[in-house]
Amino acid sequence: MRPSPAPSPSDVAVRRPTLHRLGALTGALALSAPLVSAVVLAPSAPAFAAPADVQISEVESDDPDGGEDWVELVNTGAGPVDLSGWFLKDDDDARDWTIPAGTVLVAGEHLVLDHADAVPGGFDFGLGKADIARLFAADGTTLIDSLAWTEHAPTSYIVIDGEVTASAEVTKGSANSGPYVPPPAAEEHPDAEAIRVTEVVSEGDDWAEIMNVSDRTIDLSAWYLLDEKDLPAEVPAVVPAGTELAPGERYLFQGMPFGLGKGDQARIFAPNGYLVDGTKWPEDTHAFPSWQRCGGGEGEFGRSHVATPGAPNACGDGVINETNSSGDDFVELKNLGSEPVDLSGHRILDSDDEHVHTLPAGTVLAPGALLLITGDELGYGLGGEDQVRLQDADGTLLGQVSWTEHVTESNALCDGEHVPSRTATPGEENDCGTAEPVVTTALPTDGDVTVLDDAGEWGEDLSGLDLQTLEDGSTVLWGVNNDAGQISRLVPAPDGTWQQSDGWPTGGKHTLFADGTGEPDGEGVSVGADGRIYLSVERDNAAKGTSRNTVLAYDTNAEGDVLTAVSEWDLTSVLPATSANGGLEGIEMVPASAFAQLGAEVPVAEAYAFVVLEDTGDVYALALQAGGDAVLVATLPSPLPGLMALDHDAASNTLWAFADEALDGVSVQYQLGAAPVVASAVFARADGMPAQFANEGVALEPTEVCTDGVRRAWFADDADTDGHALRGIGLLDPACERATEVTPEPGPAPEPGAGDEAGDQEGGQDADPVPAPTPNDGGDPSASPGAEGDRPGAAAPGGAQVSVSAEGEAGSEGARSGVLARTGVSAAAIAATALGLVAGGFWLVRRSRLA
Repeated sequence: MRPSPAPSPSDVAVRRPTLHRLGALTGALALSAPLVSAVVLAPSAPAFAAPADVQISEVESDDPDGGEDWVELVNTGAGPVDLSGWFLKDDDDARDWTIPAGTVLVAGEHLVLDHADAVPGGFDFGLGKADIARLFAADGTTLIDSLAWTEHAPTSYIVIDGEVTASAEVTKGSANSGPYVPPPAAEEHPDAEAIRVTEVVSEGDDWAEIMNVSDRTIDLSAWYLLDEKDLPAEVPAVVPAGTELAPGERYLFQGMPFGLGKGDQARIFAPNGYLVDGTKWPEDTHAFPSWQRCGGGEGEFGRSHVATPGAPNACGDGVINETNSSGDDFVELKNLGSEPVDLSGHRILDSDDEHVHTLPAGTVLAPGALLLITGDELGYGLGGEDQVRLQDADGTLLGQVSWTEHVTESNALCDGEHVPSRTATPGEENDCGTAEPVVTTALPTDGDVTVLDDAGEWGEDLSGLDLQTLEDGSTVLWGVNNDAGQISRLVPAPDGTWQQSDGWPTGGKHTLFADGTGEPDGEGVSVGADGRIYLSVERDNAAKGTSRNTVLAYDTNAEGDVLTAVSEWDLTSVLPATSANGGLEGIEMVPASAFAQLGAEVPVAEAYAFVVLEDTGDVYALALQAGGDAVLVATLPSPLPGLMALDHDAASNTLWAFADEALDGVSVQYQLGAAPVVASAVFARADGMPAQFANEGVALEPTEVCTDGVRRAWFADDADTDGHALRGIGLLDPACERATEVTPEPGPAPEPGAGDEAGDQEGGQDADPVPAPTPNDGGDPSASPGAEGDRPGAAAPGGAQVSVSAEGEAGSEGARSGVLARTGVSAAAIAATALGLVAGGFWLVRRSRLA
């Protein structure tokens, strides 16, 4: 290229203004360049892949190790996919869960969506035996992917070549394994012909019975029982080492790690995995009163009239209906079948084989008819520890009733089992203790039943409630979830609902027994005068078949999301024995003065409480002493056969006990200041409260602060009816007929775990609900700026990282909203400034040309 000729002086003179103009323009561009680059070169949102690249890669609906359900996603595309606002559903459109904002799934990555019981904030519905997992886009209607199954997998479900199949092994959060290969069939066991399943119950407290039908003793060590599910999908019930079964002896499986359902199975396996025997009962029906074998070890199964755990099965329609061993002894038989029963030659014995009464020939019992044999006719007496046996003419045992001590009235057949009757009824239908209709008084309300929680927030099992008034006048509502064993600290939100306090996880904090183990089934909750939270527990959910009536105290100021009891009172020897699901329900902590009229000396104690037992329906006054000892001060009989919740009003010294929907939501009051303390009034279900609400928890506004004739009440619905578990209503109470002249200003929201020295039972001053921090738009209403879910790098369910901008929004949202990463400055503002400088440069150029 040839060089350009040198400019002449005249050329220079002519071009100088041009140079001035160029210099001005160059300066403007120079000033604007950094700003333009801030816009052009600022980190931008990644190039997102198509939503169809996201697939459901693995599903766990029944973890054999007892864990919770989960769903795994994978991004098969080449770029990231923003999952913000997407929905996870099962087979019910009413159950859905929203993936948190800012959840971005990069190419090739797996994301696990966990159940809320495993990871706070996860999805809150369970995946069933025959179900489907569905993934929808943020519009709620575009189906991205789905995975369906018809029964639980032995491992997990995956997709191979478009087909749903069980996996060879669970690979949560990583690449899937191959297809499941069933284990080889076990070889026959030498004792396989000796053991038979003889009886099963699948409703209430499940149990299964096996029997040694051989003539030799069998070592049952490591034998195990399963329901319809195979290993490893089910945790077996294993016979302890060293257990031997003599000929004709029975072994009872109780407190099994699995439940027996309708149309289920009970199968016994030898230690080598060989299936020895089993039974299945009809679909859509429970094994109740029991599903029993009759006719020996190879006999047929059928539904029984009476369950006989650990005893010979009651085969046939002629059964022992009632016995009495105290006073005028008698034995009563009944035909529970639809055809006449010939009892000629049948024999009635007690525990002594020499004591025999033989029924005469021609003894025929019509359907539903009773046959009474008096003590004089028997020819022998029934003792305090004895039994009655019924045999046919050949000596085959048809039924047996045993007892260890005289019962007050009689042993009567009621609902498939022999229980103490309310009154002995020889020759008449049994008195099974059905209570006389209770006369109730109407419980008027304002009729305004208000939902006070977010849809699907709790799921089932929200149980106890208690209202606490803090020193500043603000209020806290404490709740307990019995199945998950979680305590919740709730504060009022601006929209009128109750939300978890700042720093408290969704669903509340998990609890442990005092030794740091177990899964307490907390049914009731109450605030003590010492500021601690007390739970009434009916069992350890890690051993659901065993009753464990216990009171636990917790320091809710303790750090972490898991609380270990600081004090524990085992009430097993203090209260009447109960079933595993019929023990402690409500609890209410009270001052010692509340026991003053109970007619007993009130011992010195660490705390005082009223509790209720579901099985008895009675209220028990307890002194909880240091070191774990408890003293039963008094029992308050109840006119109701079952109670669930308690609330004490300090101003009126009134204890109010509530039943759930099983007793139509009725309630009973005890005036603790009157002697003797008795049930003074029984109220019908609160007007306007639907009958189907399983209200197991109740918290009432203290009468000393309620106004305008209305007393606020909060109810916990254990059934989560219509997706809501927390509701409120106003009770019309004459004690609240006071006008409010000054409404105090609401104070600041209380700090997490904070508490005053006394709850509402001590008469603390209540105030109107305190507004909670303003919720994030479109986010968790319980979250506020700076909360855990808003920190940079907070983990989404399953561990995927969510980037958060300086404005507290998810990273991709920050880019879309025009906020430059790491600056907090609007990109539009920078661009406008840059364009202004450029325009200024062109104006200078024009001015120089005019000059």
